[in-house]
Amino acid sequence: SNHLYENGMNCEHLWPQSMYEIITNNLMKSDMHHLRPCKQNVNSYRNNKAFGNSMDSQTDNWLWLTYNLTSIPSSNISEYSENGVSIFEPREDIKGDIARAMFYFFTIYEEEANDNFFNLQKDILYDWHNVDPTENSEIERTWAIADYQTNIPNPFIIDNTLIYRAYFYDGNDDIIGDVTQDGSVNVVDVVLIINYILGTQVLNNAQLQIADINTDGNINIVDIVALVNLIIGV
Repeated sequence: SNHLYENGMNCEHLWPQSMYEIITNNLMKSDMHHLRPCKQNVNSYRNNKAFGNSMDSQTDNWLWLTYNLTSIPSSNISEYSENGVSIFEPREDIKGDIARAMFYFFTIYEEEANDNFFNLQKDILYDWHNVDPTENSEIERTWAIADYQTNIPNPFIIDNTLIYRAYFYDGNDDIIGDVTQDGSVNVVDVVLIINYILGTQVLNNAQLQIADINTDGNINIVDIVALVNLIIGV
């Protein structure tokens, strides 16, 4: 670890420690689900800023590897993090990972976390979650962490629909065929219904109602055909 520190690396708390309302236990500070290795200068620039999309005109620094530019990069722009006036934008391929870690922290430590800080970035974090979905390496990482932390993974990594269902679903916006209740109708919903018919998937009452596409009180192949037709626009 000394080698990392000597070469400009340290540990970034994705949820800044200054945005704790109270500290109830040391696990909040050492919970690996929201810790990431980070270059010292990037960590310092980020400080306790909310995450967001930084407008080029309001970006002070573009940061990548040893680069610290004060004007827009001419190439590889998606690799750069952007230090804005009041927000910080990480590089593109890590945005979803950060979003899921932030939702995790606020959910697990809701009483200790600053509500205003979370609400300020909740919508953009959800967008990042959708644009940069979970990858196998992230799933492997969260289970590896779980081995050290009471066998608890980050549930928002394990279930990509959970952020929507926990924070954005209001009970009144059911979409016909949206069995996953993630706000869109696609092949995942078809698979869910097929697995239910095969007896390998359990659906709750709300999902059962949504899965009954032709509203005949039964969930069967007719509903699958109707759903596929919905998806392809027939």
